[in-house]
Amino acid sequence: MRRGLAAVLLLAACSREARVPPGATVELDYELSSGGALIESNAGREPLIVIQGEGALPGPVDEALVGMKKGEEKVVELTPMQGFGPSDPDKIKAIPLEKFGAMAKDLAPGALVGGAQGGKSAQGRVLKVENGSAALDFNHPLAGKPLRYKIKVVAIRAP
Repeated sequence: MRRGLAAVLLLAACSREARVPPGATVELDYELSSGGALIESNAGREPLIVIQGEGALPGPVDEALVGMKKGEEKVVELTPMQGFGPSDPDKIKAIPLEKFGAMAKDLAPGALVGGAQGGKSAQGRVLKVENGSAALDFNHPLAGKPLRYKIKVVAIRAP
């Protein structure tokens, strides 16, 4: 009788699919989009490797991993506040063209410009060039946008 019970318990334990526990190392396939436009994907490349709970992914995406099993897919929708926050109008600056030196002639809307802001390195996107200055947006490119993460668990390694 004991032998039969042990076999049943062993069979039940083996048939359960591993699920992502907190702190596990997880290999993922993912797509990040906003407004229907694909922003980033690892399709055709190596899986993204993250440790659940360490903050490599936005909180709601990280939390959605817990309990997922290998091969399972989920879609997680994020508000701008859950993603990269709202767009901050104070991070849009008009900079005189003379500060750009020879680069000024190549400035055009959409171009990325590196430099320093408040003593720290910063990257800004040119919004417009007019009246002797360039308007640069130093917000994160995804600030103010709702995000959609599609994730698929490829592998799970327990902590």
